[in-house]
Amino acid sequence: MRGLAARWNWWVWALLSLVGVFVLGVTAVRFAPPGSTVAVWWPAAGLAVSFLLATGRDRRAYVFLVGVLLSSGAANYYGGRPPVVALCFGVANAAEAAVVHGLLTRGARRPTLASMEDLWRLLAATLAGALVFGLLAGLTVRIGLGGPFLATMSAVTASHAAAVLVLAPIGLAARVRRPQPLGLEDAVQWAAVVGLTAWVFHSGQLLPLAFLPIPVLVWGALRLGQRTVAVQLLVVGVTAVVMTSLGGGPFASAALTHGIRPETVGALTQAFLATAAVTALSLAVATTQRRNALAELRDEVELSGVVLDTAASAIIVVDATGTVVRLNATAARLIGDSEEAIVGRRAADVFPVDDRDRVAATMAGIASGDCPLTEEHDWDVEGLGVRRLVWTNAYLTDDAGRRTHLVKTGVDVTDERAARTFVEALLEAATATAIIGMDLEGIVTLFNRGAENVLGWRASDVVGRPDWPLLHDPDEIARRAAELGVEPGFDVLVHLVKQGVPAEARDWTCVRKDGTRRTVSLTMSGIRDEGGHLTGYLAVAEDVTRRRQAEIALQVALDRERQAVEELTALDRTKSDFVSTVSHELRTPLASVLGYAEMLEDGAAGPLTDRQLELVSRVDRNGRRLLSLIEDLLLNSRIEAGRLHLDLRRCDLSDVVRSAWTSVDTVTAQRDLERRVEVAESPLWIEGDPVALERMVTNLLSNAVKFTPDGGRVGLDLGPDEHEPTMVRLVVTDTGMGIPAADHERVFARFFRSSAANERAIQGSGLGLSIVRAIAEGHGGTVSVESEPERGSTFTVSLPRSVPEANSGGPTLLQAGRTYRDHQGDA
Repeated sequence: MRGLAARWNWWVWALLSLVGVFVLGVTAVRFAPPGSTVAVWWPAAGLAVSFLLATGRDRRAYVFLVGVLLSSGAANYYGGRPPVVALCFGVANAAEAAVVHGLLTRGARRPTLASMEDLWRLLAATLAGALVFGLLAGLTVRIGLGGPFLATMSAVTASHAAAVLVLAPIGLAARVRRPQPLGLEDAVQWAAVVGLTAWVFHSGQLLPLAFLPIPVLVWGALRLGQRTVAVQLLVVGVTAVVMTSLGGGPFASAALTHGIRPETVGALTQAFLATAAVTALSLAVATTQRRNALAELRDEVELSGVVLDTAASAIIVVDATGTVVRLNATAARLIGDSEEAIVGRRAADVFPVDDRDRVAATMAGIASGDCPLTEEHDWDVEGLGVRRLVWTNAYLTDDAGRRTHLVKTGVDVTDERAARTFVEALLEAATATAIIGMDLEGIVTLFNRGAENVLGWRASDVVGRPDWPLLHDPDEIARRAAELGVEPGFDVLVHLVKQGVPAEARDWTCVRKDGTRRTVSLTMSGIRDEGGHLTGYLAVAEDVTRRRQAEIALQVALDRERQAVEELTALDRTKSDFVSTVSHELRTPLASVLGYAEMLEDGAAGPLTDRQLELVSRVDRNGRRLLSLIEDLLLNSRIEAGRLHLDLRRCDLSDVVRSAWTSVDTVTAQRDLERRVEVAESPLWIEGDPVALERMVTNLLSNAVKFTPDGGRVGLDLGPDEHEPTMVRLVVTDTGMGIPAADHERVFARFFRSSAANERAIQGSGLGLSIVRAIAEGHGGTVSVESEPERGSTFTVSLPRSVPEANSGGPTLLQAGRTYRDHQGDA
């Protein structure tokens, strides 16, 4: 919308300007002096040029020039000139405006009146345009009207030049701001210009008064700015031309009293206007330049003050007598006083140094140039202590080349040097770590004491030289270059860092000066500036020869150990396979032996005597013990091979416990033991394998009976876990020999037998409890033991409960709604 409005505004102003060209052209012809062949003034030319200069370089200027041709030609035709002559005058007016506009906007420059060069350019363009119009108008009058060529050319050249000089500044000053708001001085000056011009060009005035308005225009040029001067020139020009054309003013009076020709009156009027324009515009431009220069100087002074006060460096200006004439805030803070209190005092009196005589002697050499260009001083700064300042001195000279001032720029290097000293000490202290700095070309810039120790080269041998190849195995460099796909050289070491990797760590084989080779762990990283640009490289290396040798030896030992473990594992697998095979082979004949023993006990071969029954009973008992051992071996083999298969289904753990209790009842019946079993009233449903669970409970009960002497107690408790409602808790207790605390962690290991069992020669394979743990963990449960020697043992199994079903089927061995309790004892 703004661009559209701007385009419409241009067309509106262009149309108004063309209307003004027509009206002013008709008016100029109307007010031509009696008997004159040309007008005293042709303001239409100035208006056209003023519009073009106000709009600058615009492609639509050509359209406007065509409009100038038509409107100016129409004005001449309306004024009574023949059509062809009027058209030629229109062409001449358009050509004049084009010449002035083209010269002032040449080189894509926007026309202004900011300098005297701009004014001279305006005068030259005005003269060139007026001459073009004068030439074309003279030819038109000579050919079309039969009039004099030179007289016409000189007359119209002057009139058009005066018109352009008066009106063009309005277009040039259209975008110039007033230096100050309107005030009383503006009103008084305007009244003086208008009143004095009207009085001078009133009828009957004398010729010496003609240039009296010019001093008032000068007043405006010096005080009120270009826009005011441009408008006042227009007012003075219009007033002078109109009143002269009406017979008023000193020029018209001179024509009446002295018989001056009308052309001469016009020339005098144009000379007045040109003189007024050149004088006023020259002073206005000069005043504008001076005002702009003062503003720039003021800005520079303010900027310099801001720069000085915000600079981190201390800046002090001292004159030839050693007196401080200027300093910034940093210097004042270091001196410990305000700038106002320091300026005007001798530098030797205000500098916080111990040797003030030395400062005074240095300042005395300003005029002769004996002050050193750089120097260092220790300043005792309040609140900061002693600070080391490095000063850079520069001289200021006058036009004659004499040294008048010394500008001292100081930088506090205390912290920097302390940090540098610390870093240097740190580098030297790292005697076992090589730290090497290099620039982008691979030239060594830093080689610390640790690098000398690790690599066997002195810093003087490599610093400042691209001798990094001396430090590396060339064959290793070539192999790494082939891996990276680059040429062998420095790029092999820094290739990844150049690609953006923060640091690259790898082992390299370095060649010491004596030719020995060492393995070093080298980390290469880039050094970057604040902008992130790479400025160099830093290599940190450590001799890892012995460490790598130890690692290799350790790896060899580990490989041997791994091989031994694999052999032992294979041997153990072979043993397990052998045990499994033998167990299977023993199981079948043993079952046959047990079957025949049972037949003998049942009298299948005839009645047996008591002695014979006792012997058959021993065969059956030992055979069953052997069968149990075989079953344990087979089950252990499956566990070791990871082939323990559990047929999980929803079952009542109470039924499993009863079945297990019944299976060991035969053994417990032959012992003098107090037996106790308590099961919860409601069914205890779990997802489990009843056969495996029964084997687990049987093993726990068998162990309790086996390790409890006669007269002892064996108990079993089954019920929900009071602390974990989602778990079922099975507890088997006894009052047997107990287990030492040292054996608690190993009691569930395969083939483990406690020291107490070995001492009492109690039979057993050491597999029962390992099978218990495997079955419990296979059901998602746990098993634990609590025991003390001679105080019995307590084994606790926790198993997750199953979600109860709505219809759980028929009754189980332990009927719901009652608790199964069995308290038995052998008398």
